[in-house]
Amino acid sequence: MIKNKLIWILTAFIGIALFLIFITNFEFLSQKIFLPRYRGTYESFPYFELILGFISWLVISIVLFFSKNKKYFYIWLIKGGIVTLFLMVFYEAKYGLDAYVYAIKAITGDITVPFGNEGTSNIQHINHIFTYIVGNSYYSLKIMNSLIGFIGLILLYKTYEKVIKNSNLEINNKFIYFFFLFPTVLFWSSILGKDPLNLFFIGLFTYGFIHLIDEFKLKYLLMIVVSIWLVSYIRSWWSIIMVTSIFLYYLKVNSTRSFMLFLIIMPIFTLLAIQFLQTQGITSVDQMFLKMTDTSSKLAYGGSSVGIHVLTGFGDYLLWFFPNLFTTLFRPMPWDIRNAFTLIAAIENVVLFYLAYKYIFKNWRLIYANKYLKFYILLIFSWSLLYVIISPTNLGMAVRFKLQVLPLMLILIGVSKSLMEQK
Repeated sequence: MIKNKLIWILTAFIGIALFLIFITNFEFLSQKIFLPRYRGTYESFPYFELILGFISWLVISIVLFFSKNKKYFYIWLIKGGIVTLFLMVFYEAKYGLDAYVYAIKAITGDITVPFGNEGTSNIQHINHIFTYIVGNSYYSLKIMNSLIGFIGLILLYKTYEKVIKNSNLEINNKFIYFFFLFPTVLFWSSILGKDPLNLFFIGLFTYGFIHLIDEFKLKYLLMIVVSIWLVSYIRSWWSIIMVTSIFLYYLKVNSTRSFMLFLIIMPIFTLLAIQFLQTQGITSVDQMFLKMTDTSSKLAYGGSSVGIHVLTGFGDYLLWFFPNLFTTLFRPMPWDIRNAFTLIAAIENVVLFYLAYKYIFKNWRLIYANKYLKFYILLIFSWSLLYVIISPTNLGMAVRFKLQVLPLMLILIGVSKSLMEQK
């Protein structure tokens, strides 16, 4: 009893000390966010904006406190409070983010590009709407984006629960913490920007499809259609990734139902692909590969980990794809460490690679035979067809990009572990 009390007292003392250090140094830590070149003539008050962010987090916390699953409440305390409002301030002080540019555009309404024309401006428009809910605060906007990412993760976690239940397996009560608090998932789903909203639509899409596999209901079909449609306003190529995963899932038409779905999906897939390529000014296969090369070159600023390779056709693409799939999913590795951030990412990737080898690679037949896990695999594969080209040239960006499929990999690990324990 005495020992436990001493631990709680020491923890509280350390927490209070860190809070005081944070508050007294907050203006210095947040100076990049409030630079005049970003804020322009808009008058800002750092501490006031932080208070608005804290109030937004507190209100959401109170709502989650009354939720059925109290674990969501405890995870939100960490995600919204410790990561979004506290730890991220130190990261921004060191590295900076484009998030504060989004925020000031949203707060001032100085958005010159109409909604629907470009992903970055669409994020600014969406966050401008959020200002009417949480006020003109960079930190409250971060909380709103963090919440959206959190909802996306909840939707994905719900699919894990369904797969476990329908596979007659027992839910691992510790998996929820492994899933939500995995460093890359926790951090990059908590920023202000495209990543949390993109993750929300991935969660909505996956939730809808996993349920549609068993029950062909209108609400699940609407989830899929809405997510494919709306994600195109954030990252247009994700619409193609989603449709490709469905196309591949039903490619083996071994039933009347599968064949009918295949007939519906095929023209939609073709239409979306053509429309996407036209918006990118691509009218031939050669132009498509040149566009990939150009995109990877632009992302290579700040030093690239893998040399830029000019793609001239499918042969070049295949020669690039297979060696760099590992880089896309599991780097930076220890040999890539350059700073504290890549150190954390490298440790995480070593753990991820070990778990993927043990529970995914060694059991791929078992996984692919499961009708639910097969879809996760195909969605990750569809994602890799594009991101294996653009991710390796910048490992910093690769970590952010991996957020889009990392939760799916964690679910595969969690379910595969349960399947192995059942055997």
